[in-house]
Amino acid sequence: MTIPILKTSALNCFLREKHKPKSSRFCGDSSDIAEQRRSSAIAGIVRSPRGPRAEALSSSATSHDLFQSPFNFKSIMEDHRPNKRKRSALACDACRARRTKCDSQKPSCRYCRTHEIDCIYQEVPAEPPSRIEEELDAVKQRLDHIVSLIQPAPGLCMGACVADRQNNSDAIVVENNSPFDLSSKLLGNSSTLHVLGLDADFSQALIRRERANGGEFQGLVGPRMLIVPQAQAIAALAAFSARVHIWYPIFPSDFTQEYFRVLSGNLSPSSSSCLVLLVAAVGNLAQDGGQCSDAPYFETALASLPIIISECSVRSVQCFMLISLYYCCSMRPCQAQEYCLIASSKIQNIVTSELEGSDVDTIELTRRTYWGALLLENEITCQLDVAKSSIWRLDEHVPLPSCHHVWKYIPDDTPPGATSDISNGAISIDLDKGNSGSFFLSRNSNATHATPVQYRELERQLEEWYSYLPEINRFDRGDASVPLEQTNFLRVQYYCCKLSIYWPAIFQVVQDGKATPLLLDHCQIFFDSYLQVTPSILAAFHDCVAHRWTLFITIFTNTVAVMSAANTACLEEFFSDQLYQSLSVSGHADPTILQRSPSLMMLQGVLEERLLKAGLW
Repeated sequence: MTIPILKTSALNCFLREKHKPKSSRFCGDSSDIAEQRRSSAIAGIVRSPRGPRAEALSSSATSHDLFQSPFNFKSIMEDHRPNKRKRSALACDACRARRTKCDSQKPSCRYCRTHEIDCIYQEVPAEPPSRIEEELDAVKQRLDHIVSLIQPAPGLCMGACVADRQNNSDAIVVENNSPFDLSSKLLGNSSTLHVLGLDADFSQALIRRERANGGEFQGLVGPRMLIVPQAQAIAALAAFSARVHIWYPIFPSDFTQEYFRVLSGNLSPSSSSCLVLLVAAVGNLAQDGGQCSDAPYFETALASLPIIISECSVRSVQCFMLISLYYCCSMRPCQAQEYCLIASSKIQNIVTSELEGSDVDTIELTRRTYWGALLLENEITCQLDVAKSSIWRLDEHVPLPSCHHVWKYIPDDTPPGATSDISNGAISIDLDKGNSGSFFLSRNSNATHATPVQYRELERQLEEWYSYLPEINRFDRGDASVPLEQTNFLRVQYYCCKLSIYWPAIFQVVQDGKATPLLLDHCQIFFDSYLQVTPSILAAFHDCVAHRWTLFITIFTNTVAVMSAANTACLEEFFSDQLYQSLSVSGHADPTILQRSPSLMMLQGVLEERLLKAGLW
């Protein structure tokens, strides 16, 4: 290895001694002479006047280090190199323009302060991340993606499952601007409102109209003594069983005995008396067709409100559900929604905390109450842009209740075999669980168009639900005549789901102004479903007291959607005389019922205006 600081004379001396003949090199005491000359040569090297580098080398390195350890020598040389000029990382604009050193003082450097000029510093660009940092970020992103794909497996512990699902920020989120919303959540959907020619504030205007009509029972206190005639109590129970409980089966099979036992007592404030009085109030309201009754059942039941608020039991949940149903029958959705949210929150606490116990009957009753609250909340909130609970988070962990052996009031004179023990409410649960749940998945996507696979899958699930209907509840899909009240409402649900499935095809054609043959086939199914559902839904609006508000919303949204499609050139071939007749009939709902709700009167006014403009009114 070449050593750059060796002095020439010393090197020549060292080499001359090395190449001498052996005889001349080892005269006298050869070993001592050789060692002496080698030491002199090295001393001459180290003492050569080369400046501070050589002096540092002499003080920090020995002969053994120089010749045997070249790495140490190199490190020594690097440590004693002169420092490079350090430039200021931040200089003001004036010093940069003059190309002079800036002291980087703030708020003004020395030069700018001396010359009384503005001292402006540019922002220092952030240092780019190192390769290691970039790799770590990529690994974190991949891990987050893998974690988001992992679905929690249903376990035996409900609390653990819910805790896992709460950590998932994308649990169940409905896309507000997705077109997959007819005939549900239309009034909270800005994109669909725009296509249908409605104001973006339309939904909020409906809510404001409803809120202005609340508070009728505020401050009312029930009588100290309530005498219930037996005939009136029986009629109210029969009406509740036939027109309300059949859709929300939340009571045990022995509820009839409890009903009459509590009414025959002193009706002191308690959850039991509150429950029975609310059943009588809702049944009396259903019996009168939704008109407010003079019987003070509801006001007396409200005296127990502080008790049911403090309780965390299935019975308290049922009480809040009945208050919500009372407002549903009165066509006051905002008030119904508020009490329904309380019921949903309570039943979620019971399920997640496993407070239902280990009794088989109690567990079955808890399941019925959970699914009844879920159905009620979905029915109320599906048309309004209002607050919703997270009750859907538990639907995969709470098994469906049994369709058999549910409570139903049977008068003493009813012949055996004249009634069915199958609940239509449980059938509706199957429809919501099997079809609407999958439809929510399509709403969560950001796509504006449905795929043929989505159409086929949703249609398959709907037909599967229809195939499971008991014979007594089976309706003829090709017959537009109105069946019995209970079967008719199931028919309305069936065709409304079909309209929801094929609404994206109408949405796409109306937006684009053109259609493919496949889209035209889907539009044909949409119009055929509208023809089938129109007479049924008008009859259900008159008969189904607890669902009147949402049923008329469905009439309004479907009719406005069909009329909007009529203005699209490529869809004119589907508008026959029969379809125009159905559009005209849809505007003739019972005006005496509509007058009880200010929001429904507002919708009726818009509908009449559209029909009049089209020459169908």
